[in-house]
Amino acid sequence: MTRRVTADNLGGWILKCNPSLTELPELVAHGVETWCVQDNYRSAIFAAGQPVFLWVSGSSGATPEPGIHAVGEIRGPAYWATKYVVPLSLRFLGDPLPRTEIAAQPALSTLEVLRQPHMSNPSFATIPEAGALRRLLAESLR
Repeated sequence: MTRRVTADNLGGWILKCNPSLTELPELVAHGVETWCVQDNYRSAIFAAGQPVFLWVSGSSGATPEPGIHAVGEIRGPAYWATKYVVPLSLRFLGDPLPRTEIAAQPALSTLEVLRQPHMSNPSFATIPEAGALRRLLAESLR
């Protein structure tokens, strides 16, 4: 079986947040220390220091606007609590990076979260895709 995500192509994890199921303002106000993920081969390769992007899902024109709302890093391997979770640290962005801006970038046309928006956590970005996301984020902070 061929695995899409390996240590050789992983640029960063993309964890999805459905704002109709999660109180996003509460997360922004109080922070996040863990995130729910599926117990699978992907979550088995989480390691401290790996980059993570928090993707807020939703339809076009939704509030909050779909796209990347936080960045951070994985703090350790996933584990079972009352559900399977990964420890992480996140910094919420003052101005999220909208999905429309991300989707307009040719370097991000194959981004898994755009191609398979209903896939469960975790999703991922390849090394080139994560680099393109970081460049977009840096530009949006100027």
